[in-house]
Amino acid sequence: MALLGASIDPSLFRQDYSGFVNAANTNANAMAGLGQNLAEMYKNKKKENKAMEGEIKAADTIAGILESKMPDAFPGISDLRMQMNDGNMSLVDRYNLANSIKSALSTGVQVQQLGLQQQKFNMAQSQAAQSASSAGAGAGAGEDVGDY
Repeated sequence: MALLGASIDPSLFRQDYSGFVNAANTNANAMAGLGQNLAEMYKNKKKENKAMEGEIKAADTIAGILESKMPDAFPGISDLRMQMNDGNMSLVDRYNLANSIKSALSTGVQVQQLGLQQQKFNMAQSQAAQSASSAGAGAGAGEDVGDY
């Protein structure tokens, strides 16, 4: 006697959750990749911030030395130093201020070098003019003595 449903395999009614498992694995891999990317971006940003802090510190040191040694050469440098060391300003703004201080200092140094070169040139011209006038005066005196 055949029972109703006796020819049906009961294992066919088992639920297949493999699709959900694969989706969860895919989601987990995506989250892991996102976490790695965020960690890499954070590490790079920390390096950039450290480099910016180093540039700010270097500009502050140079400005401090110039402020103490030559206060009249760069007027207003103490105000710029205070702004650059203001913790309420963003790091990028402080970095940009440090770069502007360094470029102003570089320009000031170039102006001083050009002034020194101009002084050397003027001294060379005056020495050449003196030697030409003394050579001309000496030659004229020698000719006068030779004629007598």
